Amino acid sequence: MNIKYRKLLFFISVIILLTFLKIDFRFVDSIYCCSDDFDYFIHAESISEDLDFDYSNQLTGLEDKRYNNESKVAPIGYVGTGILSAPFMFIGNFMDLLKENIFKSNSLMNYKLLLYSFSSIFYLFASFVLLFKTLKILNIDIKNLEVLILFLGSGVIYYAFERFSMTHSYETFSTTLVIYLSTIFYKRKNSNLAAFFIPVAIVIGLLVKWTNYYLLVIPFFMKLLIRNRQKLILNKQFLISAIVSILSFLALSYQVYGLITIDPRISYQVQSSVIAIVNTNLSENQLLTYFDRIFILFTTQEFGIIYFMPVMAASIIISIFLFFKKIIRTKKIDFIQLVYLIACFQIILIVAIWRSTASSYGFRYLMGFYPLAIIYYYYLKQKYNFINFHKLLLFLSFFSILSVLFFETTIDSQLSVERIYNSFGKFTRYTQPQYLSGLVSSFFVFDSYLKIFTTSFFGSIIFKILLFLLGKSQFLNLLSSFGLPTDNNDFIIYINNLEKIGFDKFLITIIFFMAIVLYITKLFSNNKNHI
Repeated sequence: MNIKYRKLLFFISVIILLTFLKIDFRFVDSIYCCSDDFDYFIHAESISEDLDFDYSNQLTGLEDKRYNNESKVAPIGYVGTGILSAPFMFIGNFMDLLKENIFKSNSLMNYKLLLYSFSSIFYLFASFVLLFKTLKILNIDIKNLEVLILFLGSGVIYYAFERFSMTHSYETFSTTLVIYLSTIFYKRKNSNLAAFFIPVAIVIGLLVKWTNYYLLVIPFFMKLLIRNRQKLILNKQFLISAIVSILSFLALSYQVYGLITIDPRISYQVQSSVIAIVNTNLSENQLLTYFDRIFILFTTQEFGIIYFMPVMAASIIISIFLFFKKIIRTKKIDFIQLVYLIACFQIILIVAIWRSTASSYGFRYLMGFYPLAIIYYYYLKQKYNFINFHKLLLFLSFFSILSVLFFETTIDSQLSVERIYNSFGKFTRYTQPQYLSGLVSSFFVFDSYLKIFTTSFFGSIIFKILLFLLGKSQFLNLLSSFGLPTDNNDFIIYINNLEKIGFDKFLITIIFFMAIVLYITKLFSNNKNHI
């Protein structure tokens, strides 16, 4: 590849990332109560600014709206996301302080918020790097761009580039970290360091989402996959780390919620028993009801995982087929398939219980599992060498990536703010049972592309430059000459916000993405298969 082509590819890659990066949750001065985004933001704020887990000053006046146990108040969301993102917020606070002392500062999209929003993107690409390295350690033949497309095809990119204060990038990272460390332990000698950090990685993942129990079986699954007889459970470093990690988890639950617990319902102050929750809205034949819900999860137009999480759907379908095929032929159980399916259905059943996509983009409860699905899919691909099926998954994964870009660009691809029946028959808000057809139709609507450009950082950078060169009145006249709705109130607010935000914020953003592209390019250059 010649230098000129590399520079062009580098430039295009940065533009693509800036196009996916959305302004909706960034062109603000902070994140306010009450939402999941707010909870994780408050965790990071208390850790980075106060260096404690006392949220009384952050939640003043909001005590009855979040977790409240006598005198102890806390965010509802789990603390792991706040722990991982706190260093970024700390640096952002330092940069804001520095700017206030040297330049005139403004609160809109301050560095505290901007750097905090970079955290989810950092962990997303850190996950990809770990996944890529894991595949290489496993000696699996991979092509650079294909792995990236499959990885981003889960929809998690939405929660890094737009809803950055949610958990899903961090879940993806913790899953990948456990996979990577387990792979090192079973593939390399003198891996005591990996053994020590496996429990740490698992506890980090559980702190991010207490219900991600599948993390506990990943080391065993990788042992079966690699066919290594080493016993992790007998490793002294692992045992010491496991004890310390468990105690740390319990200590953190006490610090945050004022009591020692491993019950994930505590944070949300749910009183119902697990059995009562499972039996909610079930017919007499519970088994058939759950089969029906799982079938819907795979096939529904409302983010069905066949279309929008294709690697996970494919790995599950193949595993079920191979599992029963071996039982029928040999009367024996394939434990690789069994462990994988147990891990998968642990989270799939959570979705089946709640009967919801969780009021945002995609089946987000499944996204943290995706790195394991990719590892297992590549293992199956290498073993059975299915080529055409692989091409189909690449196409569907690319389609899933486009889905994130076109999400909510038209009425038909937007979530309903009114209560309607979702694909599971649940009467709820923030759902779109015809999302697939709405998405496809949005590809042929010009306003979709206009909205993508306007709400992206790339579009904002172009507009900011034109504002600087032409001035506000001339700039608006120029846009009016192209027939754009410059008298729209939302657009006027958008332009006013652009005027308030300094060039330095855009420059920092560009540099951040340039660094990511440079690192990924270097990673790819070390792999023989560049396509």
